[in-house]
Amino acid sequence: MERKKNINKVIIILLILGSTLSVTGENNDDVFYRCYVTGDMETWKQTMEQMETEYKSNDDYNQLFELTLAWYGYIGYCIGNKLEDEAEIYLESGWDHLERLLASPRSGAAALSMKSGFYGFEMGLSKYKAVVLGPRSVSALKEAASIDSTNVHYHVEKGNQMYYMPSFLGGDKGTALRHYKKAVETMEQEETYQREHWFYLNTLVVLAHTYEAAGYIDKARNTYLKIMDQAPNFQWLTEELWPKFIEKHGK
Repeated sequence: MERKKNINKVIIILLILGSTLSVTGENNDDVFYRCYVTGDMETWKQTMEQMETEYKSNDDYNQLFELTLAWYGYIGYCIGNKLEDEAEIYLESGWDHLERLLASPRSGAAALSMKSGFYGFEMGLSKYKAVVLGPRSVSALKEAASIDSTNVHYHVEKGNQMYYMPSFLGGDKGTALRHYKKAVETMEQEETYQREHWFYLNTLVVLAHTYEAAGYIDKARNTYLKIMDQAPNFQWLTEELWPKFIEKHGK
């Protein structure tokens, strides 16, 4: 992911080298992971648009979920890098994909959690909508929890909600931290996402940042070191996040 001033918009996200799938034989997860590590968002965008074309011809739920998650990541990247106009364009088409996902009988906690996140994106682009969209975001997440409160996407979005919600409305960074930790643990224990998946790596970054924000500097440092061990060529971390952390807290 490219450098970002606001780590939240880190959610989400995004990834890989310039070679195309047909040439390299890589699957989409491989492509997105490399894009995330190298900050190649142009290839990320090209790949997800190619996925959109392929989906229209087969209507597969798993492919639609992967496609919607890629949109989620790209919108987060645009917002985090202040590309508001592009974020609005992809948010509109992203909602179309998400609504189809939610209409499927296979839809569940993960899709509803992403719905909460999409409302968050809208509020990030238009703060004045928070009065209306905030409750909708909370409601979508409550519905997700009623279906499966152990779901990885639920924990990530609940962490986001608790981190960014004002404390007088119930926001709490300690609670956010617990949900991010649970998301990482679930991904690692159940292999919900493999280690070389952008969503897993991004959640680790968010966890490290939240440790730092909550004052757990040693745990933040250890988490950043864990990320570097798993992805030594992760440019955003090695060129920006880690140097800033060292400058502020020392080695």
